[in-house]
Amino acid sequence: MKKTNHMISLIMIMMFSVNSVNAAVSLNQKGIGQVLIFPYYTVNNDINTLISITNTTDKVKALKIRFLEGKNNRDTLIFNIYLGPHDIWTGALVSTNSTIQGHEGEDSVKLITNDASCTVPTNITGQEFLPFALEGEFADGIDANMSRVTEGQIHIFEMGNVVADFADLASPGHENFDCQALQSNWLTPSGAWTLDTTQNMTAPDGSGGLFGSVSLIDVADGFDVSYNADAIQGYSHVIQHETPASPLPSLNSGSTSESVYTGQLVTIIPWDHPFQAISSLFMMNNLYSEYILDGGIGANTEWVTSFPTKSYYVDPAFAPEAVPMAPFTAALDTTGACESAQIELYNRETGINIAGQDTIDLCWGTNIFEFTKELDGNETSLLLGSNNATAITTSSDTGWLNLEFNQAVTTMDVSVNNNPRSITINGLPMAGFAMQRYVNGNLEGGILANYAGLFTHKGSSEISIISPAQ
Repeated sequence: MKKTNHMISLIMIMMFSVNSVNAAVSLNQKGIGQVLIFPYYTVNNDINTLISITNTTDKVKALKIRFLEGKNNRDTLIFNIYLGPHDIWTGALVSTNSTIQGHEGEDSVKLITNDASCTVPTNITGQEFLPFALEGEFADGIDANMSRVTEGQIHIFEMGNVVADFADLASPGHENFDCQALQSNWLTPSGAWTLDTTQNMTAPDGSGGLFGSVSLIDVADGFDVSYNADAIQGYSHVIQHETPASPLPSLNSGSTSESVYTGQLVTIIPWDHPFQAISSLFMMNNLYSEYILDGGIGANTEWVTSFPTKSYYVDPAFAPEAVPMAPFTAALDTTGACESAQIELYNRETGINIAGQDTIDLCWGTNIFEFTKELDGNETSLLLGSNNATAITTSSDTGWLNLEFNQAVTTMDVSVNNNPRSITINGLPMAGFAMQRYVNGNLEGGILANYAGLFTHKGSSEISIISPAQ
C-alpha cells in the first residue's frame, strides 16, 4: 500500500482551472460562485443584519434564499429572488416580537427591504420569520420558541438563468420590467412556471457569477462589521428552478464530487451525497483565531463557528442514512448534537498552553464562543447576545486559541485507473469568524466611542490518501 499525507490550509482549497467547475464543486477564493454561504446573521443585542447579493453577469439569475435558524439549521424563511443583469438585491433583518399564532410576543425576526429587484412573493418586506419547520409534525424535539430564529445562517442558491420575455420582466432597466407579471407565472393552476418550471429558463454553467456580503450593525452603540459570503462553484449544471416555498435547491441537490488542492496536485474526491462534497470544502481539524479581553479598553471577543451541512448528518428528518453520519459522532436530541473539540489556549508571550478547560462542545448548527475572565452566569453572550453561547475562560487578556477536532470521514475513490483508493479527511465542516469590540470612554469631552473588528477563522485540514500498491 502507498500512503500519502497532505496538510492543507483551508485557503488552499481552490479551483485549479476554469474547466474544473464542470467536474466538481470548489470554493472560489475570489468570492464568486453559484452558492453563497453566510455563516451568521443575528438580531440579538440590538444588532441588525444587512444583506447584499450581487449578480456580476449579463443574465437574469433565478435565486433561492434560505434563512436557517441557529439551533438545528431548520428553515425559517424561504423565497425566490430574480436578480437582473449586474443588479444587487439588499435586505435587512431586524428584531421584532412574533405575531404568529401560538408564538405571540416571542422574540423573532422581520425582513425589511425596499429593493426594486423582483422577489416571489413580491410583498416580502415586513415578513416575519416563521415556525413551520419547528413545530407540529416537523418538530425536532428542541424548544419551538421563536427565539431560535434570532440568529442563524443564510444560504443562497442559483436555480438557473431566466431568458426571453420573462427575463425582460425581471430586469429593472427594461421597459417591460414588471415583478407582478413575473410572479403570475407561479399562480395556480395555469401559471407558466406552475405548469413547467423550466419554461424560459436555461441551465447554469457552474460559475454562478454571484457574490454577497453581510454587515452586522449596532446603530445605538455605533459599530459595524462586515464579512463576505463563502462562494461555491461547480455545484449544479442543471435547472433547479423550484417554487418559492420549496426548500430546494439545497446543499444536498448538487454535485457529488469536489476538487481540492493538496499542496502537490489537484484531487477530485467523489462522495455518495452532494452535502458531503460541500462539507469536504469546509473541513478543518484545527481552527485558529485570536482573542482580546482588556478591561482598560473595554475589549471583548466572541467566535462564530457554524456547521452549514450539519443537519444532513445528525437530523433524521434530513439525513439519507442512519444518524449520526461521519464525521459527526452524535445524533440530534433535545440538547442538540454535541461534538467535542480539544482546547489549546495561548497568551501572546509565553507559548504555553494556558487553557483552564481541556475540551469544549459544539452542540448547535451555529455556535458562539464567548471569551471571559470569569463566568457571569448570563444565559446569553455579552457581545452578540447569543442564545447558543459557550464560555471559554482565560487568565490572559490577549492570546489565541486552537480548537482541535479529532473526527474524521473516509470515502472510496474508484475512478483512478480502476484501482480504488481510500481518502480520509480529518475534522468537521465549519465556517465563521472572530468578532472583537472595544469601548473607549476616555475621549475628550466625555464622548463614548465604540469600535469593532471581524476576522475570518484560519485553520488547517488533514487529508490522507491510501492507494493500492502498484
